[in-house]
Formats: sequence, structure tokens, C-alpha cells
Amino acid sequence: MMKLVKKNKFTIIAVVLFIIFMLGVSEIKKVFFSNNGAVYGDRLVGKVEVSKDTYTQLESKLKENERVESVSVRENGRLINISVTVLNDTSLEDAKSVTDGIVDLFTDNQKGYYDFQIFISKTDPSENNFPIIGYRHHNNSEFVWSKDRDKTDISS
Repeated sequence: MMKLVKKNKFTIIAVVLFIIFMLGVSEIKKVFFSNNGAVYGDRLVGKVEVSKDTYTQLESKLKENERVESVSVRENGRLINISVTVLNDTSLEDAKSVTDGIVDLFTDNQKGYYDFQIFISKTDPSENNFPIIGYRHHNNSEFVWSKDRDKTDISS
């Protein structure tokens, strides 16, 4: 046996190094190309489900307002994104008031789990104070709105 080892020591060393190299490549592949599919990791453990009926009620409640042209709702992890397009003659305060009471459609458990983000825009992109964004963290009871801002000419 020792004769065989001495005679083929370079081959044995090469095979052992090759095996170690392949194990290393395998581990590196696991780190960089993991295929677990969990986009948000463990942050969604204990997920609270929202039914499609709730989203349908939300859209219909927003569309009841005569100033609203279109509504879309999208759930993304722990964030519910609501996009609202209002008529061009809608003031900033009227646009913000469109969303009053929409969080009441959700249960206390859902309100404590999800953050809500509302994007309000107009069909006319040249409007100075739009789009505006409202955000409600799951620990807060009210929306915080982006500051009123004026367009400025940066070419001068």
C-alpha cells in the first residue's frame, strides 16, 4: 500500500486539491446564487392576509369621490401602495382629503402589520404641487405627506 502511495503521491495530491477546490466553488455558489425565493427574507413571517374584497372595497370607496379618475392598489411585502389620479382642477388639500377613512376598511391586525403609501397625481404632468405622496407607518394613526413644493427653473 505504501508503495502505491509513494508512486502516485502527486496524483493523490492533485485529486485531493481538486476535491477541496470543488467544495469551495460549491459553497461560493450557494452564497451568491441561493435559490430560496424569499425576496424579503424573514421579515414577512406571520404575514397578515388581506382579501381581494378589501382591495375592491378600497378602490370603489376612492372612486366614489367625484375628483378621482383612477385608482390602483398593489401589495408589496409589508407595504400597500395606492396610486390615485385626480382631476386637474383638484387642489392640494382636496387631493389629500380623498384618502380620508380608507385605512378604516382594514382590520386592526392588518393596520398593525402593513404600512400604507399613497401616490396622488394628476393627468397634467406640468402641475406644480403634484405628485404628492402620503405615508402611514403601521405604528402611526395618520398619514405624513410630502412637503408642498414649487417647481424651480434650474437652467438659470
